Amino acid sequence: MKSKIGLQIGFLACIIFLVAQFGGIVPLTLLVGYVLVCEDNDFLRMSALKAFLLVLFVSLIGWLLGSFSNILIDAIDGFIGIFSADFSLGNLAFFRKIFQILNFIAWIVSTCKAIVLVLLAYLALRIKTIKLPLIDNLIDKYAGKAQQ
Repeated sequence: MKSKIGLQIGFLACIIFLVAQFGGIVPLTLLVGYVLVCEDNDFLRMSALKAFLLVLFVSLIGWLLGSFSNILIDAIDGFIGIFSADFSLGNLAFFRKIFQILNFIAWIVSTCKAIVLVLLAYLALRIKTIKLPLIDNLIDKYAGKAQQ
C-alpha cells in the first residue's frame, strides 16, 4: 500500500521513526503534521503519533531530571550559603553522586528511547509494531476512537 506521496506506508513510517531519533523535533513535527492532515492509513497515523509522543515523553523526563538537579543545587547552595560564605557545593561528594545518578538515569532513558525508535523503524518496514502501553493507550483513547 502506498501513501499519497508515492512511498510505501511501511517505508514512510520507518522514516518517521528515524527522524524521531536522528532528525530533531521540528522535522518530526512537520512529518507528523503531514501524516495526520493528509494521510488516511491508520497504521501510518498511529506510527506518527507513537514516534511523536515517545520523543515528547522522553524529553519531558529529561527536562524534569535536569530541573530537579538545578533546583537541588540552588537549594543546597542557598542553605549552605546561610552558614558559610566560604563553603562550596563542589566540596560535597554526596551531592555530586546524586547528580551523577540523575545524569545516569537520563542517559538510560535516552538510550532506551534510541533502541525503541530504531526497533520501531525496523518493524515499520514490515507494517508491524510493538506495544508501548502508556503511549498506545493514549493514542487509542484520544486519537483511535475519534477517527472511527
